[in-house]
Amino acid sequence: MNALTHQVCVEALRHVGVHEVGHNDGPEVAAWLARVNRAPGNPWCAAFAWCMLDDACRALGIHLPLPPTAGVHLLCERAKATSAWTDDPGPGFVALHDSGGSLGHCGIVLDVDQDTIEGIEGNTNEAGSREGDHVAKKRRPAAYWSLGYLDPTRLFGVNLAERLAAKTQPGDL
Repeated sequence: MNALTHQVCVEALRHVGVHEVGHNDGPEVAAWLARVNRAPGNPWCAAFAWCMLDDACRALGIHLPLPPTAGVHLLCERAKATSAWTDDPGPGFVALHDSGGSLGHCGIVLDVDQDTIEGIEGNTNEAGSREGDHVAKKRRPAAYWSLGYLDPTRLFGVNLAERLAAKTQPGDL
């Protein structure tokens, strides 16, 4: 794990337990949706994931080169267009699931073992719905993440290490 993917996990972990107030609304949910130009009431798992990427970049003093989105399939398309897509998961990656049609779900990967992935998902519930009411840690079969993964490090090309080195002191990473 590098400084960026570590920070993505840190940012996501800070929000475990955040609950909606109403349907797809509440102070945190509305703020995440606003950052991706969506109104309260919209599904927000992808907004949450994008915001965690953006918050991690801000914490490291770098700019996220991925435009804001609340769409799982759009995140996947943009990952592929920027060579940030992979089928090998890692901590701090965005895991992407196709629910059929234009629907999807996503979350932040925390840990990967042989057959399962532990992650943090927005807009889920205890049953694992893609349209839930809070941010939660979930363990799902690896096969659930049918669209693959967005590796945030790859959004920066080869110069991420240089950018991070310019923003930190030795030993900070």
